[in-house]
Amino acid sequence: MRRALVVLGGCAPGAAFLRKMAAESDFLLCADSGLDAAIAADVRPDAVIGDFDSARPESIAYMERENLPHIVYPAIKDDTDGMACARYLLERRPEEVVFVGAGGGRIDHWMANFQLLIYLEKNGIRARAEQEDMTAWAVHDRLTVRGTPGQLLSVLQMTEELQLSLSGLFYPLDHCDVEFGHPLGVSNVLTEPEAHVVVHKGWALVLHFHPPA
Repeated sequence: MRRALVVLGGCAPGAAFLRKMAAESDFLLCADSGLDAAIAADVRPDAVIGDFDSARPESIAYMERENLPHIVYPAIKDDTDGMACARYLLERRPEEVVFVGAGGGRIDHWMANFQLLIYLEKNGIRARAEQEDMTAWAVHDRLTVRGTPGQLLSVLQMTEELQLSLSGLFYPLDHCDVEFGHPLGVSNVLTEPEAHVVVHKGWALVLHFHPPA
């Protein structure tokens, strides 16, 4: 499997965007109310996971009627639905996992979903989160971000120790030891069609803000 797309239960992606992302993927996995978004976009999941405390009853009825493969977890558990999806995919070893619907009204959900990127990357699977105007990666080595000069790129600390080099950006860095708690990398700006992020030590969250495709 080359690419798995995970539809999380946060802010639902637009139907056209979700159809595009699904068409570019080999496997579509929905987490709980992510099923609602898939049905609204008229894309068929390959599997569904969750405790189903937030999916609409009609979506659950569709899942059962269509005999979609699904796993029901208890509501009282240690893993989020997103983490359950990550564990499920780790057993199937796709080359890449892309999350959509990772955002929403609660900042703790955003942060938890960004941690999923680290979990998968640490286990040898490339991972990113996508929404129509933003792409996010967890980086521990190097990343090339392709875009247009003037677009914003933020590089945020995910570990206490972080040493960064940045190029192709308005504020370059060369082996900079970032002080823990200092949001040094917020709102940098692309000056070239490619920006290069090198993480010499630690983990960084890289967020590229771009116009909807």
